[in-house]
Amino acid sequence: MEQRGVLLSWDDGKGFGFIQPENGGTKLFVHISVMRGDARPSQGDTVLYLAGKDAKGRLRATHMRGEGLSLDRPAIRRKPKEPSARPPAGRASKPAATGRSATERKVAVRRSASVQYLLPKLMAWLALCLLPLIGSLQMLNGQGWILPLAAYCGVSLISLFLYWSDKRAAEQSLQRKPEKVLHLSEFLGGWPGALVAQQVLRHKTRKASYQQLCWLIILAHQLFWVDWVLLDSRYLLQLLGN
Repeated sequence: MEQRGVLLSWDDGKGFGFIQPENGGTKLFVHISVMRGDARPSQGDTVLYLAGKDAKGRLRATHMRGEGLSLDRPAIRRKPKEPSARPPAGRASKPAATGRSATERKVAVRRSASVQYLLPKLMAWLALCLLPLIGSLQMLNGQGWILPLAAYCGVSLISLFLYWSDKRAAEQSLQRKPEKVLHLSEFLGGWPGALVAQQVLRHKTRKASYQQLCWLIILAHQLFWVDWVLLDSRYLLQLLGN
């Protein structure tokens, strides 16, 4: 059941804060990953939340929304209940209602795990990967340079792992990966994997400053390959003084 509280503190840069329950008691940790809605929270906001505990038994919110946001199903953040015991004698069971409840939980879980607007995002991702792929194959066939193609494939896998590890650490209140490490993996060719991880894991998608630097890195890669593939390295040669 949702409880009401006030966001006692909020670090927007790191994406976490603490909630003070309305009825008093111990404040509890909340991470941006459990926030519902598009608006970013701020200190002093009245919020509704579901309380739980992390792996170490510390209080934390497993679901949070702003007071003005219409209720989305809390079952998205709850584990399915264990099968209930046989109903007491004389009380009629309701199999139809139980069936609907189970179905609703399955639908809720599928929605939470799915990527929104999957087809447009997939098409955009493929478009961004097109020039780097063509250019990397040209380098492999023309100059015998395998490094660009290997970097895009290998470092993308590393980026996927780094995002997964950082997401898991955030959910369990463990040591986080520094953002400069994630950006370095993107710069070294892992941005395709980073984009996939952001959407599949729903991680680092709401922090504007992080997204700005991520897309600047992607833009730099695109400009390099536009010059290499379409302009015969005209500007690169000028930059190198040739």
